[in-house]
Amino acid sequence: MTSPRKILIAADDALTASLAEQFGTLGGVELYEAPARLSALAPPWPDVLVLDDKACGNDPAASIARFRQAGFTGAAIVISSDDRRCPGAAATLKRPFRFADLAACIAAAHSPAAARADPAPAARLTEKETAIFARLMQADGAVVSKATLLSEVWGYGPNVSTRTLETHIHRLRRKIEADPARPRRLLTEYGGYRLAAPVDNSESGAVVPLA
Repeated sequence: MTSPRKILIAADDALTASLAEQFGTLGGVELYEAPARLSALAPPWPDVLVLDDKACGNDPAASIARFRQAGFTGAAIVISSDDRRCPGAAATLKRPFRFADLAACIAAAHSPAAARADPAPAARLTEKETAIFARLMQADGAVVSKATLLSEVWGYGPNVSTRTLETHIHRLRRKIEADPARPRRLLTEYGGYRLAAPVDNSESGAVVPLA
């Protein structure tokens, strides 16, 4: 059984509550609230730190550096008012963003190749990619049939013949996989697709536009 993912959210009350609600629908997640003074953050460390730049005086890089020195080895995802990459962070999300964008960042940040690479700003998911990702997350590792995805995402009937789904899966892999040619997260199974359990206690998912 996969251990619960430990996620700490350092943001204002509104954003924290919104993210907590979405994470809560997934299961398998332990959420932690940041201390009133972010500088007081100490072990036990989370697997993922979601850090709003406003929570650290608009200097998330300095905060992440302090946490690294203190022993934090997880993924830091920064939420920012611009899309410039934050040194030390696995990814930077510009406000507003979809929850599935955050989910994709967390998934990609923990892949073996991503740990070796210089992280870049996260690619944003389209509406359909977000819907596919969210539906696969809701399945909790089970296979979701192609017919189900075509019906729920596009409203297509069972007799429709199209390559639309395969095209979107290909594009989605390019955004969430370290090596899209050898996917480790979004897997093709007989009759459909599933999201595999991550190697390094990362997971994500659900869809909600956030300011």
